[in-house]
Amino acid sequence: MISFITGTLFEKSPTNVIIEKNGIGIEILIPLSTFESLGAPGQVTTLITYLYVKEDALILFGFTTKEERELFLHLLSVSGIGPKLALGILSGIKIADFYGYIARGDEDSLVRIKGLGKKTAQRIILDLKDIASKKIKLETISVETPVTAEKHMVDEALLALLSLGYSRAEAEKAINKAVLQINDVNSVEELVRIALNN
Repeated sequence: MISFITGTLFEKSPTNVIIEKNGIGIEILIPLSTFESLGAPGQVTTLITYLYVKEDALILFGFTTKEERELFLHLLSVSGIGPKLALGILSGIKIADFYGYIARGDEDSLVRIKGLGKKTAQRIILDLKDIASKKIKLETISVETPVTAEKHMVDEALLALLSLGYSRAEAEKAINKAVLQINDVNSVEELVRIALNN
């Protein structure tokens, strides 16, 4: 298995890149989330990869983070989801939001993702709910919640900041600071607003 590739970014588009390595151009299919994090052509780039083997082709997929590749592989394990749809899902939603929808069984939000129908959304929830629930707990467990804040509000506020593009460390720091600034947390919206202003 090819775990990663480091080389010069020769060409990029929202759906694929070509990385030059030792005089060879390697085409790699990517989600939009990876495209947005790439630098300009000519820069040295590392992509975490997965080699998809078909009867008539070998297709290389690339991702900026291990979390993207991990979700991609989880999606491939669901009946009815191939690599094209899995890439589309990764391109259409942030990972934290997607795991949140699955953990809550939010079928309506899932079917808003391009290419996802009702039956496929139901299969995703059925097959990945346990995994998604564990992921959500991992993302919220490290927040040190003062006794003045309701835990569920802190968890929801953390998910909100993650969906806005904050890293986990940035989100936790902003929320902890916000909680310390107010005596009593009355709503998730209030907590997010104060965290965003920090």
